[in-house]
Amino acid sequence: MATDRSTAFDFGGTDPSTFRCPDCAATAPSTSVPYDSLGYAVCPECSYTTGLETEGTTREHGIDV
Repeated sequence: MATDRSTAFDFGGTDPSTFRCPDCAATAPSTSVPYDSLGYAVCPECSYTTGLETEGTTREHGIDV
């Protein structure tokens, strides 16, 4: 069965190769985004990472633990 590859996908108004920070909404080309030692993307604007939370990073983002 043939697949219709002309179907548009909704990427939220950004190019699919664009990093978008969930914390500060900054966008950057995904090839320019640094990664931490565990391989998680780090926002170039606010240093937000989706990696494992530590007491310091949770406090920075207003999360009480």
